[in-house]
Amino acid sequence: MHEASPRRQRPLPPTVRGLGWTSFLTDLASEAIYPLLPAFVTRELGGSAMSVGLLDGIATAVAAVVRLPSGTISDRFGRRPLILLGYGLSAVMRPLMGLVATPLGAVLVRAADRFGKGVRTAPRDALVADLVPEQMRGRAFGHIRALDHAGAALGPLVAMLFLLAFPGRERSLFLLSILPGIVTLLVIWRLVHDPPRATPAADRTAIAMRLDRRQWPLLVSVAVWALGASSEQFLLLRAADLGLGEALVPLVWLAVSLVKSGVATRAGRLADRIHPRTALAAGWLLFAAGYAGLAAGGGLLAALVMMLVIALAYGLSEPAERALVARLAPAGRHGNAFGWYALVQGVMALPAGLLAGWLWQQGPHGPARAFAATAALALVAAASVRAFVRA
Repeated sequence: MHEASPRRQRPLPPTVRGLGWTSFLTDLASEAIYPLLPAFVTRELGGSAMSVGLLDGIATAVAAVVRLPSGTISDRFGRRPLILLGYGLSAVMRPLMGLVATPLGAVLVRAADRFGKGVRTAPRDALVADLVPEQMRGRAFGHIRALDHAGAALGPLVAMLFLLAFPGRERSLFLLSILPGIVTLLVIWRLVHDPPRATPAADRTAIAMRLDRRQWPLLVSVAVWALGASSEQFLLLRAADLGLGEALVPLVWLAVSLVKSGVATRAGRLADRIHPRTALAAGWLLFAAGYAGLAAGGGLLAALVMMLVIALAYGLSEPAERALVARLAPAGRHGNAFGWYALVQGVMALPAGLLAGWLWQQGPHGPARAFAATAALALVAAASVRAFVRA
C-alpha cells in the first residue's frame, strides 16, 4: 500500500491545473447566463418558443461542426493557440448578450459563444492527453470535469443572488460575465503551454481526418449512448411535473452539478486503476439504472434520488470516456481523436432531443417511455463498449 502512495500523489502538471480553472471560470460565467435565457428571449426580446429552440439548436450545431477541424489542425500547429482563441471568443461574445435587442441577436451571440467552445474543446482535451502519462489520464480528466461541474453549480447560484439584490437587471449580469472571461484568458496566458513535440513532424497528420480502425467501435458506442442522453432539461421538467416548486427547480440543478463535481476526481482515479473501458461501461450501466428508475415512477422523492444517480453516472463516465479516447488515438493524433469524439456527441444532440421530445408528448405515459428509451440505449452502449472496444 505504501509503495503505491507516491504514484497516487504525483502532482498534475501546472497546465492541467490551469485548464481545470479555465473550465471552472468559463462554466461559472456560462451557467450564470444560460438558465435566464429562455425567459429573457421571450419576455425582454419578444421572442417565441421557436426562438428559444433555435437558440440552443443552432449553437449546438455550430459547436459540433467546428470541433473536428479544430482538433485536427491542433495536431499540426499546437494546442495553445486554438485554446486561447476558443476561450477568447467566448469571453468576448458572451457579455454581448446584455446588448442584444432582438431574438436573432440573441441567437447570433449564443452561436458565437458556442463556436468558441467548439474551437477549444478538442485541442484542450488533446493537450491533457499530451501532458500526462496513460496511467494518470483518468485523474487529469477527472480534475478538469470536477472543476467544470463546480463552475456549473456556482453559476446559477451567483445569478440567483445577483437578481435578488438587483431585480430585473439580467442585462447587467450578462455584461459582468466578461470578468471571469478576462481571468480565464490570464490563466491560459500564464499557465497553459504546449509540451515539446514528442512526435516527428513527418508522422503528424495535420489535415487528414481519418480514424484508426480501433477508434470506430468506441465512437459507435458513444453515438448510441448520446442518442439516449437528451438534454438534462427533461429532468428538471419532470421534477416540476411531479410537483416541485418553481423556486426549488434551480436547486435540483445545483445538486446535480455538485454530485458530478464531487464524483469526477475520484472516478478519474478509478478509471486509471481498473481500466477506462471498465469504468465507462459501469458509468453507462449506472446511467441506465437511473433512467430506468425514472421510467418506473414512484413520485417526486424517488425521481430526485434517481436524478442524483444519473449525476453520479455522469461523474463516473466522463473522465473514463476521455481517457479511453486518448488511449485509442495513434501517436500525434490526439486532437483528431478528440475532434471526432466531440463531433459525434454534438451531432447526436439534435436527434436525441427530438426523440425524447416526441416520446414525451405521447400521452400520460410519454415521460416514462422517454426515460425507458434512454435506459435501453445506455444498456446497449455499455454492452457495445465492453464487447467491441479493444484498448
